[in-house]
Amino acid sequence: MKTKSLVNAAIMLAIYMVFFVLYNIGVLPTIMSILLPIPLIVYSVTTNRVRDVLWLLIGCFIGTFLFGSVYGLVTTLNYGLMGALIGIGIIKKWPYWQRLLNAAIVSVISFPILTYVVTGLNLQESMAQMADEMNGMLEAMSAFLPANNAEMLLPVQNMVSTMMTTLLPTILILMGLASAFLSDTVATNVLKRMNYEVTRRGSIHRFQLGAKLAVTLLISQVAIVFIPNHALNVVLMNVIMLLNTLFLLQGIVVAMSYFRSRNKRGFGTFIIIFALMSSFSMFISVLGVMDALFDYRERFAVKKS
Repeated sequence: MKTKSLVNAAIMLAIYMVFFVLYNIGVLPTIMSILLPIPLIVYSVTTNRVRDVLWLLIGCFIGTFLFGSVYGLVTTLNYGLMGALIGIGIIKKWPYWQRLLNAAIVSVISFPILTYVVTGLNLQESMAQMADEMNGMLEAMSAFLPANNAEMLLPVQNMVSTMMTTLLPTILILMGLASAFLSDTVATNVLKRMNYEVTRRGSIHRFQLGAKLAVTLLISQVAIVFIPNHALNVVLMNVIMLLNTLFLLQGIVVAMSYFRSRNKRGFGTFIIIFALMSSFSMFISVLGVMDALFDYRERFAVKKS
């Protein structure tokens, strides 16, 4: 590691430790969780060497362990590793959405460890406890509702139990994606202020999943009907939920591309919001799947020209 790189690493480690201290003592923890990956992302671009990024990550592990014991290690396992993966993705020129997804998967790995460190419970016990608490809140709400309306809360209770027990990995990935997106966006703005050239992520209008993922979704939906194995069904449910969410986003992009090609953005925004707030959101997800198979946006561009 060169002297300049070593000095930069020391500065970024100090900044990371300040963010960790503020996060550890509960000062704006949500904002600090977004800021924690940034020093590693910035250092990745400034040094442009994967080995140096890994050394900084090791330094973050050691520093947070000395300050926060095992909790510090778990915090760095989540946010520090997330920042390192985003930074390495920039160095290796991974596609934008791929590096965010790789960073988001860290949330699935670190959450069970963090839960055990903080509560002493394994993941299944923790989820059961959270489900019981949420069901208790719903039951308390039903006590103040008429009998007919109270029965409407039963499907909500079943949905909460299902989400806590089977769909947790997908929820964690989506939360991790949101966190990685915010950290990457802030880090990109910081690097621009430092006059560093950052790889453009491209417009959201170019977001497009491949046909392989569309086929994977269709096969999973068919397989879950005919496969009786519970463990495999849980995996398939998470795959279906994650891909449906991503294809919902793609469907929104496709719909907006269509209305943009006809200069009707305002009307298109109204239609999409109405569909999302009603039971028609499923059709937007289907539109995203069809776009992955047949590339509708290319047809819009040809028609417009």
